[in-house]
Amino acid sequence: MASRKRKTIGFRTEEELADMVNEIVNDSDSDTDNIPKFSSSEESESESANESDNESNISIPGPSGRQIDVTPTTGFFKNDHQPRIPPFIGNSDVQFAVENEADVICYFDHYIPPELIEIVVNRTNLYAQQQIAKMFCPITKHACSEEWKPVTVIEMKKFLGLIFVTGIVRKPKLELYWSTRRIFQTPIFPQTMSRNRFQLIQRYLHFSDNNAAGTNEDRLYEIRTILDVVSNFRTNYITDREISLDEGMLGWRGRLRFRVYNM
Repeated sequence: MASRKRKTIGFRTEEELADMVNEIVNDSDSDTDNIPKFSSSEESESESANESDNESNISIPGPSGRQIDVTPTTGFFKNDHQPRIPPFIGNSDVQFAVENEADVICYFDHYIPPELIEIVVNRTNLYAQQQIAKMFCPITKHACSEEWKPVTVIEMKKFLGLIFVTGIVRKPKLELYWSTRRIFQTPIFPQTMSRNRFQLIQRYLHFSDNNAAGTNEDRLYEIRTILDVVSNFRTNYITDREISLDEGMLGWRGRLRFRVYNM
């Protein structure tokens, strides 16, 4: 009769491993028999002692000098302290009246006054002239700057209106707003302004005079005109009690000399 070959695992046979497991199990059973058993009264006393130890608090001095109870295991305060929220007394609504509430332009002119549009138009035309003068002459006829002509107030309002629409109708690329494919078509864009004209205005859009920036110590000089108008929004409209800051309280301390808050 042929002898059965032993299958070795890690220099040990299966029989040796089985014997080792049995010995370990038997030893563990014998150890449990030697554990002393407590009576019900002793168990209740030990549980109450553990509960009293867990519930014991440590008093530490608070910010105003009074003692505050703190749970030693968690570090949390025993009593909840509700923050004091001042009552909301603001009149949340539009703070101005218009002649025709259905006319959107009336609201637009109140938030972005015509004087600001004129400043942006003048600064944009000036910046375009300065940049075109720095280019190599003569400019080729196929260059985009060759098509530049001074922007007007009406054209600037159309440009801003199209920018507002891009915040509602989202597309991955700017050129897709002028696409002729049915899946991407947005007729309001080509009907209002050509793509090349829009990109030219976007290229030379400016809010300040670069020649006067060297004598001005204001680090936000290039957008100071816009910031002064935006600061007036708080007088035009008062928000409700619940508002969303959207990370507006996160201070960014990068390589700038003034503090910037991420939005």
